[in-house]
Amino acid sequence: MTQPSTPDAHAAGERPDDRLSRFRLDAYSSEQLYRQLYRALRAAILSGDFSEGESIPSENQLRDQFGIARTTVRNAMALLVSEGLVQQVRGRGTIVSHRPISHNIWNFGSFTELARRQGQRPVTKVLEHRVEGGELLLVRARGLANEATVSWLNVDTSQLDLALYPGLETYDFAAQSLYEVLRRDYDRHPLRSELLLTVVPPSKRLREVFGPAPDVPGYLCASGDVLDADDRLVERTSIVYAPAVQMKFATRWGRDTAPA
Repeated sequence: MTQPSTPDAHAAGERPDDRLSRFRLDAYSSEQLYRQLYRALRAAILSGDFSEGESIPSENQLRDQFGIARTTVRNAMALLVSEGLVQQVRGRGTIVSHRPISHNIWNFGSFTELARRQGQRPVTKVLEHRVEGGELLLVRARGLANEATVSWLNVDTSQLDLALYPGLETYDFAAQSLYEVLRRDYDRHPLRSELLLTVVPPSKRLREVFGPAPDVPGYLCASGDVLDADDRLVERTSIVYAPAVQMKFATRWGRDTAPA
């Protein structure tokens, strides 16, 4: 079994890259090693540690630095290539092909906290709550109460590693905020998210929650990872939004990365 990476994992190989020294891989986590490496490299690229056109460490360097198999490195690279963050160039290696851009989605985060700040009453309906493969799978419909009615705004799915959160499956998340529980009882503080926006087709469950919408070809879905200040995985999430929900984006380019 591949052991968790340590600062000495590179002892017999190439010099480690200091820009990746803050990242650690955990072989005992339910998250596969290649996904952990992918997230680490992605975070380093998006934070500007590796610049546009710069080569990232080679397969051998990453293998030695993290003490992992070459296949693990290749699987992580394949995810970066598919996302368009890097490209593999013969004779040059793997090159960063992404201009760093910062995005904010105003209404992503703790739904309960957001609603309370706006003076509204949040309502949560648990659609699924089960343990599967050492993880808690939690699916909730989230809405706002308005007198006798509820406007359902999203359906979110959370996957949480019970090795990190023992006993989490015993909580009633129709009555409690997930993020409040993680902070209060597990000292895990969600800080940022890495999300991919896609459109998902209307399913029977989504139609039941949001109501009939014959003219809606699909729903906006934000899916990805929620991380803490140390870039540790807090949860994997997928949030599907009702057609009435509006998103506001802000994009900021740095001086050296402004679009032509």
